Amino acid sequence: MTDRATVRAVSRVDDLRKLDQALTRINRISTGRVAARTRSDRSGVMLSRPAISILGALHSSGPVRLSSLARLTGLEAPLISREVKELSDGGYVQRSSDPTDGRAGIVELSPRGIETWSRYRRAADDINAETFSQWSSEDLRALRVFLERVARDIAAGPQHLERQSRAS
Repeated sequence: MTDRATVRAVSRVDDLRKLDQALTRINRISTGRVAARTRSDRSGVMLSRPAISILGALHSSGPVRLSSLARLTGLEAPLISREVKELSDGGYVQRSSDPTDGRAGIVELSPRGIETWSRYRRAADDINAETFSQWSSEDLRALRVFLERVARDIAAGPQHLERQSRAS
C-alpha cells in the first residue's frame, strides 16, 4: 500500500468512526428523555415512550395483530401487551378479535388515539422546524436524501454486500 493509499484508508476509517459517533449521538439526543419530555410538554401528551411508539406504528399501519405491532415498533411482546392494555384502558386504542383467527387480537387507534398522535406529531414537526429553521430547503432535502440512504444501508446490513458479491 502506498503512502497515499494508507492515508486514504486511515482517513476513511476515521470518517467511519466519526460517522458512527454522530449517528449514536443523534439517536441518543432524539430518543432520549429530554427530547421526549419536550415533545410531551409541547403536545400535552403524557404517555410513555413505548406508548407513543405504538400510537405512531398504528397510525402508519392501521389495525394489526400484537405480534405485528411488536415487529413494527421493535418492542418486546410482553411490553407491547402491557402498553396496549394501558392504552386500551385510557381509550387510545381499540382491541378486537382477529376475524380470521379468534385466538389472536387486533389493535387499532381509537378516535382519541388518532387525535393524540396528531397532537404529538404536530409538536414534533414544530420542534424539527425550529431546529432546522436556519437551513435552506436545498440543504434539508440533501440531508433527507443522505439520511434515507444511511437508513436503507444500515437496515440492509453488511450481509447485503456478501449476497451481492455471491450473486455476481
